Amino acid sequence: MHHPLNDAPEAPRTAFTARGGEPLNLEPLGSGSNTADVVIVGGGIGGCSAALHAAEGGASVVLLEANTIGWGASGRNAGHVAPATKHDPDEIIARYGTEAGQRLIDAAEQGPVLVGDLVKRHGIDCDYSFSGIIAASHTVAALRAAEKRVNYWQARGRPVEMLDRRKAAEMIGGDYYLGAWLDRRGARINALAYTRGLARAALRAGARLHERSRATRLSRDNGKWTVQTATGSVQADKLFLCTNAYTDDLWPGLHRGIVPVRAYQITSKPLREDVRGTVLPGGQVMTDSRRLLSGVSLYPDGRLHFGGRGPAFGPEGEPHWGPTLGRIRQIFPQLAGIEIAIDCWWSGHMAMNNGNSWHIHELGPGALAMLGCNGRGVALATIYGREFARYALGAPARDFVLPPSAPKRIWLKPFAQPLVSALIRYYAIRDGIETRKLDKHRSQPA
Repeated sequence: MHHPLNDAPEAPRTAFTARGGEPLNLEPLGSGSNTADVVIVGGGIGGCSAALHAAEGGASVVLLEANTIGWGASGRNAGHVAPATKHDPDEIIARYGTEAGQRLIDAAEQGPVLVGDLVKRHGIDCDYSFSGIIAASHTVAALRAAEKRVNYWQARGRPVEMLDRRKAAEMIGGDYYLGAWLDRRGARINALAYTRGLARAALRAGARLHERSRATRLSRDNGKWTVQTATGSVQADKLFLCTNAYTDDLWPGLHRGIVPVRAYQITSKPLREDVRGTVLPGGQVMTDSRRLLSGVSLYPDGRLHFGGRGPAFGPEGEPHWGPTLGRIRQIFPQLAGIEIAIDCWWSGHMAMNNGNSWHIHELGPGALAMLGCNGRGVALATIYGREFARYALGAPARDFVLPPSAPKRIWLKPFAQPLVSALIRYYAIRDGIETRKLDKHRSQPA
């Protein structure tokens, strides 16, 4: 069995751990043969959403997680919940067609609402709030692209707005950017608590969830899928693979369609009282338009959460503190003269692919996989888990909000690590060049 990633079996301490709720401490799959309507491999947001929605619909469900619920990207991300995919609406229409494209745009827009409804209905304590998301622009081209998105959504009456340089500086807490746009539909969440809450809701709905139950072998016989673990097996009509960046060769070759890239997140100790009120004072989270983007949020207790750079492949290494802290001090000049004491840092893998977007794959009769989060996972994984559940209950895959496709191999996968590493260095150079141009813009009156 090919296990391409080497993260420790114990989940790291993250910004979400303290308020992530109690671990579930679920038993491994028992010995012997188990049966179900649906067997799900992977206990992240996608798998737990599928388990919950399928069980609520009356299906018998068994979920197998190799480590613990929320162990992977679902418990390690930035906690932003965006109401859109990474692509502009016209690009989505061009890619999927008018009907399917609009279906995806509409579903993605409702993603934060769906998450909020699940949180409320199941009483999930996960610090969920519609704080809004600020997307800042560091070039004139990025500013024009932001204006295009704002015009699209404003024409449809959505609560989005452009922020000029002065207003962006007020809302961000620094005058680094040329402008920004604010999407009040965006939210923030403790993603680990949310994932565990989905799992507990699935258990209450009758699903059977098992931790430390790595799927080791798949087979199909007499119209049924059988998933084998070290301790037992599950036979089911439907098979859902929800392993994303941590996909191995349980389904031969499936992992060749993604490149797992290690991403880093950092949380500071509480900032000084006289400083914390000047950083994102309205409580929004923010990202920016740089190729190596910055995701930033400030917690009510004054801790600053931000993305960082570090070794993208191989064993986990220390973040690259120089460029990481340098970027934060660029955005927030009030932090330049004070020590940013680190509370914790962690890393995890994102599944990158050719299309820079999620894919739902039909692998065979009754077998589906979701792959390619590309850093946009909380809402979309929830949606696609719901879609998998609809499929388990009889809906055709062609009715999904994301049209299914056949797995597509990345032909340069053997060279992916050096190529992506070179691309990251190139992005850093381009960002640096654009930053110097931005400095010239900033020297002009706002």
